[in-house]
Amino acid sequence: TSNEPLQLNLGSLRSAMSLTLHTHHASRIWHGRAAAEGRPGIVGLNGYIAVMNKMKRGSEQDDPYSDWWMLRIEEKLDQTRTTLQSLREQVDQALAGVPAALSLGENLNVQPVKLPLFVNAQLGFAAVYLLADYDDIARKLILAHHTALIDRSTLERWLNEGAHALRSLFSLAQQYRYSGCTRDDFAA
Repeated sequence: TSNEPLQLNLGSLRSAMSLTLHTHHASRIWHGRAAAEGRPGIVGLNGYIAVMNKMKRGSEQDDPYSDWWMLRIEEKLDQTRTTLQSLREQVDQALAGVPAALSLGENLNVQPVKLPLFVNAQLGFAAVYLLADYDDIARKLILAHHTALIDRSTLERWLNEGAHALRSLFSLAQQYRYSGCTRDDFAA
């Protein structure tokens, strides 16, 4: 009997997310490396995601530098995607050398690691997809080496190429700092 609009106090939507990795190569990129004597630390996927979440908040607060950084990261994501796609084509070409009479199944880890994800930024998700792609490429490379389709040095070179592309993306993101500026500061 009241004409007042119904008040709904809905919370934000959440979804439980996790990433399953099958190779040590991908899991090392996820974790990164702590700084040690004479060796600088390497940011992992979690650190990258934390920076992307901050960058997104900076952009939402109208910080033009955050927007500029997001464009730089998008460009680097494209470069990383291109590198991984090239590696995928190379390993697929190597695996095409399997005789038709031989059937190779997928090599999946009997105890893969399942890692929880807390991602609020699309640029964070883009890197999650790239790490999952790298994990898949690494599995195929290991299979190609195991079945004598590529030699040890090719395996290591291609694994390192993919890992380097991802670490390079993460280290670029590490340079981001929130400026505290807004576009209005420059409008005068």
